[in-house]
Amino acid sequence: MKTVSRQALLCLLLLWLPVSWAADIGWLRSPDNNHASVRLRADTAADGETRLLLDVKLEDGWKTYWRSPGEGGVAPSIVWKDKMPAVDWYWPTPARFDVANITTQGYHDNVTFPMVVRGTTPATLNGVLTLSTCSNVCLLTDFPFSVTPGVQDPSFAHDYAQAMGQIPLASGLTDALSAGARAGELVVEARRTGGWSAPGLYLDTVDDADFGMPQIRVEGETLWATVPVHDSWGEGAPNLRGKQLTLVLADNGVAQESRLAIGDAPVVPNAAIPLWQVVLMALSGGLILNLMPCVLPVLGMKLGSILLVEEKSRLQVRRQFLASVAGILVSFMALALLMTVLRLTNQALGWGIQFQSPWFIGFMMLVMLTFSASLFGLFEFRLPSAMTTILATRGGNGLSGHFWQGAFATLLATPCSAPFLGTAVAVALTASLPTLWGLFLALGLGMSLPWLLVALRPGLALRLPRPGRWMNILRRLLGVMMLGSAIWLTTLLLPHLGVASQSAAKESVNWQPLSDQAIEDALAQHKRVFVDVTADWCITCKVNKFNVLQKEDVQTALQQSDVVALRGDWTLPSEAITEFLKKRGQVAVPFNQIYGPGMPQGQALPTLLTRDAVLNTLADAKGVNP
Repeated sequence: MKTVSRQALLCLLLLWLPVSWAADIGWLRSPDNNHASVRLRADTAADGETRLLLDVKLEDGWKTYWRSPGEGGVAPSIVWKDKMPAVDWYWPTPARFDVANITTQGYHDNVTFPMVVRGTTPATLNGVLTLSTCSNVCLLTDFPFSVTPGVQDPSFAHDYAQAMGQIPLASGLTDALSAGARAGELVVEARRTGGWSAPGLYLDTVDDADFGMPQIRVEGETLWATVPVHDSWGEGAPNLRGKQLTLVLADNGVAQESRLAIGDAPVVPNAAIPLWQVVLMALSGGLILNLMPCVLPVLGMKLGSILLVEEKSRLQVRRQFLASVAGILVSFMALALLMTVLRLTNQALGWGIQFQSPWFIGFMMLVMLTFSASLFGLFEFRLPSAMTTILATRGGNGLSGHFWQGAFATLLATPCSAPFLGTAVAVALTASLPTLWGLFLALGLGMSLPWLLVALRPGLALRLPRPGRWMNILRRLLGVMMLGSAIWLTTLLLPHLGVASQSAAKESVNWQPLSDQAIEDALAQHKRVFVDVTADWCITCKVNKFNVLQKEDVQTALQQSDVVALRGDWTLPSEAITEFLKKRGQVAVPFNQIYGPGMPQGQALPTLLTRDAVLNTLADAKGVNP
């Protein structure tokens, strides 16, 4: 009899538990998607309000989306069955993901969405949850569910309060907030007493408008966020003035959701480098190119051509050097024209990309070998007497040859991007077309300054020593310089022939392939990331490797367990690396950047690396452990 009583009591207890505890359908998985698990819980509060918690658990490297996914993705949604009243869905503060120049907003790891049912709740809640999850691929998965709400469960109340604590507040973060629009851009201005630490901005959708990645600038207590705007077709920018905008602004664990009317864009102080400084950098960079190992032999050959002729007039010297200046300027204008065509046709832009072509490298190598052999006296160029007479009497004493000397020097100059030149070119390729042409003209003028100096003061060339036996030594020296350039060009062919560079073997760092996903994965694991975008044809890249990256202490720092070293090799054309650079406003190599818990947005390093810059930035990227 006692046994029967106990069994009856147990049955009553089991019947009572679903009423007193919150209903829990357990974790749901789909055979079509083993990367995500979902769970729906429901409970009825003392006031009769039914509350729900949707838990989503994702594998490492996978994400789902906010209510406004951004430029890609699908927000989670539920299709309710039977007669279901309105359900208010609350969204925690999202994170931003940037992959292949596409900006999305969402969540990774674990996320919980609180919900409230407005009205009379059915005894059983039935529906289908549609969840979009993405990594390298995207999956759209349906999870059918059925859950019966419980009543006043204390543990559910705690979890619900915790989930609501992740929902952005209506106020409390900013002292002033406004949004304005101008052609192709949305500008958000916010002020906060005490300043900003690591702000983030997340925008809700607006009809007929898509938003790109915000560019945030902070000065003291004021924040400006400039957001690119285009229509749903990715073309023209719609007029946002007068429309309503919902946004979430977050900083240091505090988030505020606001709804604003869009007015006229505020005036944002210009943080960009002044144009006159960029022009000065272009002139300086062009001048420095004459001292680079790829251009110096050509300049030496030019001086050699003066020495090989015993008698020179001032007018003749002036014409020859002006012809070389014209060759330099015309070549830079041809490069500007090429960049203009590439931009108008939405092609990849980059400084020195001609050295990604094996045919160009091979041709230039043969030209350098030919000049070197000629300077060593192995053979001489001899033109027919008739042609020699024409060149001597027409065309300004053979000015065409001097013109092509300048053009030849320009072709070899592009991979030798000195630190000043890299900044100027980056600005040129991303600025307006008139600015692009003006900066390329400044580059040409900078490179031609030594040539112009001789053209303006021909006496400098006429004061050179008279021809003698020493000229044979000079010829051989010029030949060695040309041969060295040819050997350098030969090394650039090795990657195209499938031969690995030997310099990589000297490094002990385990370099991994560069990608935005690799950066995201490392940050999700609270690791630091060192990014190195390089190319074998880049002289400055080789300098950085030899002087900094291959040093023992830097190698040791890059081998730490919490450091992921990512390298992108741009020696051969790569659309992925081109897009990676473009997203960061870069068009040339070298490019180095460091991410970490203390630098989630990443910090770019100087073009010409230093040991202290690398080690100190790596240390700062580690952040402060709680």
